[in-house]
Amino acid sequence: MVVARDGVADGAIVVVIVALILVIPAFLDGLGVFAVLRIVLRGLVVWIVLSGLVYLIGRKALSGDGTFPGTMAAVAIGMPVIVASLVLRPFVGALASELIVSIWLMATLWMAARVALELDRSRALVAAVGGWAAFVMVAALFRL
Repeated sequence: MVVARDGVADGAIVVVIVALILVIPAFLDGLGVFAVLRIVLRGLVVWIVLSGLVYLIGRKALSGDGTFPGTMAAVAIGMPVIVASLVLRPFVGALASELIVSIWLMATLWMAARVALELDRSRALVAAVGGWAAFVMVAALFRL
């Protein structure tokens, strides 16, 4: 499915669907509609910030080619992996499931940087790890 030429709209749809899937258990426990909307908007902000950080590192610091919209679309492809944390949690615990999903997401960010920014393997790895690390710091600072 292609909604827009650059894939940003497709990416936004993927991110919203992932956020809605993640919020289903809380909604069934009585979470209000406005809280659900806030969580979905948070998912979109997280996606934009993470994409932007990977783009800035890959494009500006590592001289990659590509566009921000292309990077956003590529990063969105990796977002469904976050749903695996719900599936893994009963079997391996919360911390282990988050660790597994983070490693898996890092691999998808690596591929997103390789494809969207046309970087070689090592530079794409630097863009992915650097973008993720910067995102963790920004998320902690702004409580994303």
